[in-house]
Amino acid sequence: MVTEAARPDEPRSPAGQDHDESNVARRSWRRWLGFLPLLLALGAIAALLVYADPHKIGIAFQRFNLVYIPIVVVLAVGFYIVQGVRWWTLNRALGIKFPLLDTVFLTETGQATALLPLGELTRALLLAKAASVHLGSVVASETVQELLFVFMLFVLALPRALGMHLIAIAVIVPMLFVVAIVAILTVERLYARVRRIIGRIPVLKRIRPAVDDLQRDTRVLFRHPDTYRYLPLSVAQAVMAVSLLWAVAEAVEPGKLSWTSAGFVYAVTQGAAWLSLAPGGLGAVEASTAGLLVLLGISFDVATAISVILRLADKGLNTVIGWVCYLVARRRYNLTGASLFRFEMPRTDEAVVGAGPS
Repeated sequence: MVTEAARPDEPRSPAGQDHDESNVARRSWRRWLGFLPLLLALGAIAALLVYADPHKIGIAFQRFNLVYIPIVVVLAVGFYIVQGVRWWTLNRALGIKFPLLDTVFLTETGQATALLPLGELTRALLLAKAASVHLGSVVASETVQELLFVFMLFVLALPRALGMHLIAIAVIVPMLFVVAIVAILTVERLYARVRRIIGRIPVLKRIRPAVDDLQRDTRVLFRHPDTYRYLPLSVAQAVMAVSLLWAVAEAVEPGKLSWTSAGFVYAVTQGAAWLSLAPGGLGAVEASTAGLLVLLGISFDVATAISVILRLADKGLNTVIGWVCYLVARRRYNLTGASLFRFEMPRTDEAVVGAGPS
C-alpha cells in the first residue's frame, strides 16, 4: 500500500501540531535551563556585594594603585598569549598544521564567550573550523593543556598549603583528582573500566564515541615528547595567573598578601570553579577568593574588592578583546555569526588527525 506524502500547503493533523508544539516548548525549556547556572552565579556575586559594605568596597576600589594597571593588563592578556603558544605546541604534536600567530589569535578570540555555558570550548570550535580539522583532536589538546596548567598551579600552591595543616586537603585532593584523570585517559585497563560504566548510563552512552576520540588523542599527547619539552610554558601560565592575583592585591592592600599565599588562593579557587556548575566558575571563584583572602587576614570588604577587580582584569578585559578579535576572525576565516555559540559533538565517522612528527 502506497501512501501519498502530504503537500506543503496541506494542513497538518492536530496530533502532529501538538507534537511540534511540545518539541518547541521542550527546546525552549532546555535553553532557559542552560542559563540557570549563570543566573545563580550572578546571584551569588550580588549576594557577596550586598553582604559586604558597598561603601567600604568603593573605598577599596579607590585605593587601587594606578601604577599597577600596566602590570595587570600585561599579565591578564599575556596569560592567554602564552596559553595560545602552549596550545599550538600540543596541536602540532597531533599533526595539526595551523600557524602559531593564528592559534594565539583564536585563543584570545575564544575568550569572548568564556563566561557562557561551554564557553571554554569556543576556541577549540573556532580553530577546528578555521583549520578544517577534527574537533575532537583540538578538544583533546585543549584538555591536556588545561590539565597540565592546573597541575602546575597546585604544585606552586603546595608549599604554602602544607604550612596550613588540614587546609592542605584543598590542594592535595584536586592534585590527586588530576592525576586520576590522566591515569584514566592514558592507562587502557582503567579507561576500559570507565568506558563500561559510561555504557551503562543512558545519558553518557550517547557521548561515548566522542569520549573514545578524546581518550585516543590525549593518550597520544601524554606519550609525545613535545608535551614535556614545552612544559615550561605551562609553568609560565601558572606563574602569570598567580602573579595577576598578587598584583591586584598589592595595588589595593600593599604587603598583605605574599606571592606564595596568592598561589594557594588561586589554586583553590580553580578547584572551586571545577566543582561549580556555573560557566567559567562565575560566582564560585569570587566567593572562594574573598573567603580565602579573609582567612589569610585581609578584611572582607577589601577581599571582595580584590576578587571583583581580579575578575574584571581577567575575564572582563579579555572578553572585550575577544569580541574585537571575533569581528576580525569572522572575515579572516569565513566564520558564521553563530560560530561562538554552536557546539556540536564530533562525528565518529570523520577522519581523525593522526599523530605526526613535530
